[in-house]
Amino acid sequence: MTDPRPFVLFTQDQCPQCETLKRMLTLPLRGAFDDQIEVLHRQQNPDAFTALADAHALARTPALLHRPSGRLLLDTGSLGAVKAFLTQ
Repeated sequence: MTDPRPFVLFTQDQCPQCETLKRMLTLPLRGAFDDQIEVLHRQQNPDAFTALADAHALARTPALLHRPSGRLLLDTGSLGAVKAFLTQ
């Protein structure tokens, strides 16, 4: 089963940067991209998380994946970088 959303947010428990990114998507960006982002949580969905993370050589969270291009955004601390990535 393939998810139609073009972006994946990799997240996990006890990750302050993950919480910061989630707040950024909710507050400044006002949820504008929620319908385009699949959230993959390491502890809640370990098999899918591991399979996709391994396929893209992802070693840390948080990260955003653009499915069509395979590009990863690892520098998720900047609102400008996140917004630019999500509007590609």
